[in-house]
This record gives sequence, C-alpha cells and structure tokens, in this order.
Amino acid sequence: MPRAENLVEVYNNFVVEPLRTDEEFRDFYVERPKGSFTVEEIKDRIENSKRKEKYLFLGFRGSGKSTELNRLMRMIDKSRFTVICYSVKDELDVNDFDFRDFFVSMALKIYDMTEKENIRIKSDIKWDIEGFIMRITRIEEEEVERQKSYGISLSKFLRLKIGSEAKTREYIRKELETRISDLIQRLNWLIAEVEDKSSKKVVVVIDDLDKLTRGEQAEKFFYQNYSLLLLPDCFVVYTFPIPLAFNPYYENVRQAFDGSFILPQPPIVDREEKLIEENFEFYRKIAEKRMNLNLIDDIALKEAILSTGKLSEFILIIREAAIKAYRNGRERITLDEIEAALEKLRRTYDRTLTERHKRRLIEIYEKKDARDRDEKDSISRDLLFSLTAVEYEDEDGRWCDINPILKPLLEKWKKEA
Repeated sequence: MPRAENLVEVYNNFVVEPLRTDEEFRDFYVERPKGSFTVEEIKDRIENSKRKEKYLFLGFRGSGKSTELNRLMRMIDKSRFTVICYSVKDELDVNDFDFRDFFVSMALKIYDMTEKENIRIKSDIKWDIEGFIMRITRIEEEEVERQKSYGISLSKFLRLKIGSEAKTREYIRKELETRISDLIQRLNWLIAEVEDKSSKKVVVVIDDLDKLTRGEQAEKFFYQNYSLLLLPDCFVVYTFPIPLAFNPYYENVRQAFDGSFILPQPPIVDREEKLIEENFEFYRKIAEKRMNLNLIDDIALKEAILSTGKLSEFILIIREAAIKAYRNGRERITLDEIEAALEKLRRTYDRTLTERHKRRLIEIYEKKDARDRDEKDSISRDLLFSLTAVEYEDEDGRWCDINPILKPLLEKWKKEA
C-alpha cells in the first residue's frame, strides 16, 4: 500500500481499522515509544513457558489492541506453535453473549483449523466432538449433508447457526446448563490430539471480548465464570473489557491468570502539560508512513496530534480533514480543515455529557486522577469507558486526564458549574 500522494489517497490510507496483512504492517506500522508495553513480552512468555498459560490483554478502545494482537500472531514461532486468532464479533452475537456459546465457538475454531491445516485427528475424537455439538445445537444429519452439498463445511455451518440464530443459542445454553465440563473435556481432547499430530503447542488469541455491548454479560463472563476460562489446555490470550478493571473484584480475577497486560496510550503532554517529544514523534511517524507530509501544513499536523487522545481518533481526524480539503478544492490539508474535523468530533462528545459529567471532568483535569467516590458512583468509569477521560501510564505510574479534544471546553464548563 503506497504512501498517499494526493488527498484522495490520504482519505483511503487513513482508515480506522487494525493492521492485518504483511503489506499493511510493512507500510504503516510504527513501533510504539520505548518504555511502553509491547506484545513481545507475551510472545516471550508463550515461547518460554513450560505451562500453558492464560493472559488478559487490556486497552482502551482505539489504542491499537487488535493491531498488536495481529503482530503477536505473526511473531510467535510457527515451527513450534499453532496460532488461532479470531474475533468474537465475527463468530458470535455480542449483543446476546454467553460463556457457553463462547466455548462452543472455541472448539469449532480449533476443529476448523484441523481441516484447513489438514491435521488428521483420530476418527473417534472427530466423531465424538461433531456428534456432541450437533446434539447440543439440535442439528440433524440431513441438514448437515445438505449444507455440505453447497460446499459449506460442518464447522462453518455450525458457527453460522450459533452466531445468527437465537434459537440455536437457546438450545446450547439449555443443554450445557449442567454439562459445560463435558464440552471443555472434549475441547481439551481435541487440543491434545492437535498438539500430538502437529508436534506444536496450540495458542488461541481471542480479540474483541472487550467489546461486549452489555455490562452484565461482560461481568458474568469474566467475574462469575473466570475459573472456566482457565480450563482450556492450551495458551490463551483473552482481551478484557477495561471498564471492568475499575471494579474492586478485578484484583481477584487478575491474580488467577498468569499475566495481565495493559496497552497504554502514549500521552502527548505530561501531567504538567509539557510536550513529550518522543510520543509526539510517534504520532508524526504514523502520519508520515501513510502520506507525503507535503499534503498537510505543519501547523495543521501539530494541531491534530496535540488535540486527539488516542490512535484511532488521530487517524479519523486526518481522514475527515483530507476529504474536507478535497471538497474545498485544496491540494493540501490546512489548519481550517483540521479544526473543522476536531469541532465535529468535539460536538459528538459534548452532546453526551451531563452536568455531573462535566463537573467530574473538571476534577479529573485538575487532579489528574479519575476515581469514583464510592461503589455506587460510576461517573469516572463511565467517562473512561466513553473515552471522554483518558488513562495514561509513565515511569511514575498511572494517571488520568480529560480527552485532549475536550480541553477547549473547560473554561465554558467552569463558568457553567
């Protein structure tokens, strides 16, 4: 993917999506600032651990988690490990999510991998897991054979049914109400067979669990059933909803896993509002990788970097400004287009804020801390989840601030308070 040489190409290169292909990583990836966590640490643990460890991977939306997990998948030694990386959003309905659906989908993804990689597992294990999943989903043999005649494999057909049909999910949950251990046992038999036949250890990386849309579903999955997440007999990396990390119960869950890792967002300024040159350069390099910097005024690029609170926001602002400049008949992005794009996003945030939110944001800005006052108070957590407040980490520990895009509104809020 070549670097953009005109505004239309800028618009198409600045897409808010994870990097996936070898070409995208080659052309667009920028190493994160030194001192911040990178997935190389998880890679080193997996490649050197004698135990099949389980990890939690956290990060705010838009911080680049999916891109880093895609890097992890590429970095792990393929001669020693079979890596299965997938998004729950592609497999299940995140609006109607249950831990029983999840374990069925994990088993099907591993089973699907054996077919794609032509790993010949024992017939009794193959038939046992096929029969078990067909029973709990109440799918008849005739229906499976009909789908096969259309070129749709059993695993793909079952995954489609679970992801799209509420009735199928209802069957699964009823059947596994007291039999979840039977499913996990079969899952582990399958993993053991794959590892034996391939002479490689299995690593499962599950993305987008942090995007579960209903808080009670996320809490039930991670807080009520976390012991089940430790049972698959392979390495597993679970993305974890960061709002749950602000719950006191998180410490109990975190200690049960072999490691928990937070992907930090590089702050542009420190707690004293002083520019952090290395982090500023990180964002500038992201722009330079994707576009000829002659296509944007220096002052416009600086304003885009200083005014955004996360990677996805920065990319979105450049994209919006590029199409505005194109429509304005310009050949480069100016400060006018950047400010217009920022104001559009700023209004989007501002519309969602109540007076209580604004008062808390003023406190966060002044104290550089975002704590709820008691168990019933969830305002700070809500602000962090919505990214109107942002958490950072440096050598002195974690600290919070309001999203930089909202700072021009501070004086207005103080007058209104």
